[in-house]
Order: sequence, then structure tokens, then C-alpha cells
Amino acid sequence: MVLRILLLTPGLASALSLSPAYQRIAAAKVVDPATGGLVSPLDGLTGKSLVVVLPQLGDFDTAEICEQLVAVDDALKEAELAVRVVGIGDAAAASKFSAFTGLPLDQLRVDPDGALHRELGLHAGPGWTLPDAIGDGLLKPVLSLLPGGAPADEAQLRPAAEAWLNYLAMCAGVGSPGTLREILRGYTGDATAPERLTADAVVRAGPVSIGPGVGPVEWTMPWGGEPLGYENWWADERGYQRPLELATVRLRNMVEVISGWDEYVTNPAALALRGATFVFDADGNVEYEWRTRGVLTYSETPARPLSFLAPYVGEAAARNPLGLGDDAGAGGAGAGGAGAGAGAGGAGVGAGGSRGLLKVAGRAMGLLAPVFAAENRLQAAAMGVDDDARAEARAQIDTTCAGSPVVVYTYGLSPFSSEAVALLEAAGAAPAVTRVVEVGPEWFLLGKEGSALRAELLALTGQSSLPSVFIGGRHHGGLFTGTAGAGPGLAALRESGELAPLLQRAGALAE
Repeated sequence: MVLRILLLTPGLASALSLSPAYQRIAAAKVVDPATGGLVSPLDGLTGKSLVVVLPQLGDFDTAEICEQLVAVDDALKEAELAVRVVGIGDAAAASKFSAFTGLPLDQLRVDPDGALHRELGLHAGPGWTLPDAIGDGLLKPVLSLLPGGAPADEAQLRPAAEAWLNYLAMCAGVGSPGTLREILRGYTGDATAPERLTADAVVRAGPVSIGPGVGPVEWTMPWGGEPLGYENWWADERGYQRPLELATVRLRNMVEVISGWDEYVTNPAALALRGATFVFDADGNVEYEWRTRGVLTYSETPARPLSFLAPYVGEAAARNPLGLGDDAGAGGAGAGGAGAGAGAGGAGVGAGGSRGLLKVAGRAMGLLAPVFAAENRLQAAAMGVDDDARAEARAQIDTTCAGSPVVVYTYGLSPFSSEAVALLEAAGAAPAVTRVVEVGPEWFLLGKEGSALRAELLALTGQSSLPSVFIGGRHHGGLFTGTAGAGPGLAALRESGELAPLLQRAGALAE
């Protein structure tokens, strides 16, 4: 406290060996939403401090990082790391934001004009400006089409329009490194990240309802009746950030902001300003710093946004603040471990569980099975596969399956094949007793011998695609697809908990 008092005394700040960022933050004036008074962002803080500078409180980034911070609030207090969050907005926006995110209002301060952001030199997009030839007469109707409409004060038309121009450019990846990758990650999932939605979470956006969890999606028709919908194919999976999961979290946040835009976004001219994260020691030195370079890039480590807090709150809390399923976390099941770990019959495919989109593709491949079966036969004929070649291939299959507890016929370039092998290893199959037979690089790159093997595998199992997995001499399908006699496939066996016992009976588990 004494240090902060001295810092605010003219002439003394430069005499102290404080970081420039600390000096600028301490000397700034922001609004305490609880009192409405102007205070230093560091007012009331002592010792070590975590200072998170947010963009507008109505922004993609703000709710995401605060959801994580709220989850580790107790651990931060135990570590005696004081928290101060500063966002662009006013007292009403702060109260609404606090109620939505659960961030304690006493930790939150607001900067109505983004003055602190500009003082810190924070990113604001590509820095585009509008030509003078574009007048207010054009800006007003264009802005009226955007959330919040055109500012009533005509002097704010151009600043607001330029802020929107730079913000939308960042959303498109211009002047915003990492944004497009982060948007894509939200849709495709991330095997290295923990779950983001609880199993009972439901997100509603107008007529669309998603949930519970990552499961059913329903549309309510304007004319009434039963809603239309479908079940995501990865709804039964746990232990990783599933496809569309993070996008659904962002949809939930976007619905909150859009529905309360006028309360959240109080200064459209500051819309493009980004944020930063600092950890200061008790003497004002920077222990950690991250300056956001664009939209959705609020963390240096997007899959685990609070990893930088590990020295203060521990690895488990920092890597998985929400305590949801985490097959890739420290210790296998991760902190909180809502999903089963790799050795307990969990849903993971491979070490990290990257299976959501592969499952979709696998189902699509299953629908094309008749086409591949016909192509299989045509290819074998084109390669001159005769009865002798097929007999030799069948003998090779019989010998291989009799000699190894686990046999996987693969294509070298197939992601389904590599995932099948990784899944078996994650389930405990010993590499020493797992025989991987590469039929060829891919189905269209097979020679006569590979075509003969593929043709005999089809005749023997009824499955035209690879991988083709045998355990204990019995065929058990592919990764996500199977046959009437083989069952639903390797991933389904893993998800149901049947795979490990199956490997054990075959004598294939690692000791």
C-alpha cells in the first residue's frame, strides 16, 4: 500500500524501479462500479497482483477469460494473488457483466473511453482509417445496420465507424494473428484442451437449442409442433474439447451480449481496442505479461488459457480451471476429471482424444461402404488379382491373426488407421503383441499384393475400408465402423468399456 501511495506522488514513480506497465496502470483513473468514483486500477490491492485488462465488456473475449478466472478465485486467494479486472464500459455494464459471469463486482473496474488501453499502447487492429471523402451521410445508414446503431452524437460517427472497420477486419483475421485459427478450433474441437460445457448445459439462441452438453440440437418452428433436430455424433464422448463445443460457449456469450448490446457496449468508438494480462510482484515488477493481438487471442495458450498461473495456483487448476473432463491433462484424467481416463474405458481415441470430426468422417465412410466394396472388386480385377493371389493373401491373413493377439490392417496415410493404433495403445494394448500390417499408403496406391489383401479382407469380414482390426483372432471392425458380425467398431468398444476386457482376454494388455 505504501508503495502505491508513493507511486501516485509526483516525481517519485520514475525514481522507483517499477515496470512502465505498472506505472501506467497505477497512475490511470478508472471507475469503481460499486461507488461510481474515480480510482486507480490498483486501488485497494496489496502484494502480488493479477491485472487483466479487457476489451469492451460486450466482446467475444471478455466472458471467456472471466469464466476461467472465476473458477480459480479460491485458489488465487489462497496464493495471495489479488485480482483486478478492468474493462471498457460503465457502472451499469459492470453490474450486468458481473451478474452474467460471476466475477465479483469488487474485482471489476471500468474504463469508459479506453484511456488505459491507449496509455498501455494495446492493439486496436490494422489501424485503418476512412477516407475523408466518405461523409457522415453515408456513415450513419451503414452504422444503423450494425448492433447498437449509429451514435446519436454525430461527432462520434467517424470514430465509431473506424472502430467497427478495424474490429470487423480483426474478426476476418486482418491485423489479428491467430484469430482465424482460434475460430476454426472452436468448430473442429481440440484434443489437447479439456471440455468446456457441463453435461447439463443448455444454450439457446432464438429458435435453436443446443444441449444438454454437446448432444441434441433442436430448432423450434415458428408454426409450432415438434421441434426439428439431430444428435451430434460425438455427444457420448468425454475428456476433450469436442467439435462445436467452444463455438457453443461463444454462441452463449454472443447471445448475452447481443441481447444487451446497448448496456454492454457503451462506447462503440473503443470497440477495436484489445486487452492484456499482467502479473506483478509486490514491488511492481512484471512476472508475466501477455498483450492480446486480436479477437479471441486473449491468452498465450488458447487450449488452456490460464496456464501462466501454474506457479501460483498449481498445474491442475491452471490447466483445467473448470475441472471438466480432461484426458490430455496432467495425470491422465485431469483436474476434476469428469471424463474417464485413458486406462479406465473412457471415450478417448488416442492419447488426446481427437475423434469428433473423424467420427463424422467415419460415419460418412460407412455410408459409402457399398461404393468402396464395388471399387475394391474392380481394383483387384484391374491389378490382375487371380485365385492364386487371393489364396496367398488369405493364408497370410490367417497366419498373421493366429500369431498375434492384436492385428491392425492399415493404410500408411490414413488418419483413421493411425487413430486406431493410438486408441489401442491408449487402451493398454502392448506394442510388442500388436501387429500393424500396412496394406499400402492408401486404397488408390495399392499394387497387386495390396489389392489381393484388401479383396480378401472384404471377403472375410464384409468390411471394405481400413483399418481392419482383429483381436484374439476375431474381427472387430474399423475405427468407427463395423459389420453385422464384428460389432460397432473400435471406438464404440472403447466408449462402452468393452475394449480393455477384450484385450485382456486376448492376452494383449501391457503388464
